[in-house]
This record gives sequence, structure tokens and C-alpha cells, in this order.
Amino acid sequence: MMTDDSAPVYTAADVGADSILLVDDTVILRDRLAMAMRQRGFLVQTAGSYDEAVEVFHHSPTDLAVLDLRMPGRSGLDLLRKLLQLSPNTRIIMLSGFGSIPASIDAVRAGAVNFLSKPADADDILAAITRGDDPTVPTGEVSFPAPSLARNEWEHIHRVLSDCGGNISEAARRLGIHRRSLQRKLRKRAPEDPASPEVIENDPTAQ
Repeated sequence: MMTDDSAPVYTAADVGADSILLVDDTVILRDRLAMAMRQRGFLVQTAGSYDEAVEVFHHSPTDLAVLDLRMPGRSGLDLLRKLLQLSPNTRIIMLSGFGSIPASIDAVRAGAVNFLSKPADADDILAAITRGDDPTVPTGEVSFPAPSLARNEWEHIHRVLSDCGGNISEAARRLGIHRRSLQRKLRKRAPEDPASPEVIENDPTAQ
């Protein structure tokens, strides 16, 4: 299916899957993604930690899984290995924030379909799945670009809002800004990622 601006909108039928597990300790982002996946025809399971995800998945394995790399307790990489042990055919996408992309590459090497920088929306995730099980993984020395200040601010705001249980007034108080200013910021899309990681070739002439 295509939107008016020709951007692809993927559904459960497009990726050949019926169910998906979403694991992220940020409640607001997880719930938004769950809603979007349900609208695309998926049966959605959610969890906020390694232990919760393993329990949910053990009782109801899913065709797809989306895992946050960094969570309290055991990491998304540990969870990836456990889920693939329980269900080798589950296709898994790893989500990572800035500074954790190298570990996400390790996740791909451990069996993830691909990795995406956070925040990623439903179509970003489903597009990564439809591209197939052959992600491009940089080799050699890799330089990872620093996040922009706008991106850092966006992620910090959503983390604080999640910690406040979605209470905008309390989040605004903790952030030290007016409630209306926070509401305006929340209506904006996440700033674009910086440039892709740059593979630095070894120069034999370099001193």
C-alpha cells in the first residue's frame, strides 16, 4: 500500500507475518508502536524487560520481534539469543540509540534481521524486514557520527515523559519548561539521523 506522497506503508500481509513482539522499557514509545502495528494487522505482544519478554514469548511465540538493545537488567542482545533459541524462525529487528550501534552490528551477526537507530516507526521496521535477511554490516574500522543536539533533546524529552507515566505537566516540571512548550515539542517528528556510519579504509601510505 502507498500513501499520497508515495511512501510505502507496510502491513502484516506484506511481510508474511501475523504476530509481533515489541520489547522496550520506554512505555510511551512502545505503546505508540504497538498501536501502529495493530493498525497494520498484527497480533501484538509487548514487554518492558528481558524477563517479561521471555515469559510472554514462551507462552505465545511470535513471527516477528522488535527489541530495544539497552534495557534495565539483561540487554536486548541477550534477549535476541534467548528468543532465537526458543524459536529459530522468528525474525528479529534490533533498535539502538546512539552509542550502541556497534553492539547492534553484533546483534545482526548473532541472528537479527537488521538493526535500526531509535526512534524507528512501524514502516521503518517493516521495511527493514521486507528488505530480506541480508543486512549490510560494515566491516573494518567504522566511524559513528555523533547525534545532533536536537536528536539528543528529543530522546531525553521522551525518556522523561515515560518516567512520568505520560504526565505532561510533571514532565514539563522536571524538564524546566512550560507545559505548552513541551506539547509543541512532542508534536514534532524525531530529528533525522546523522549520516550513516563511515567505513574508514586502511591507507597503506598513511604514516
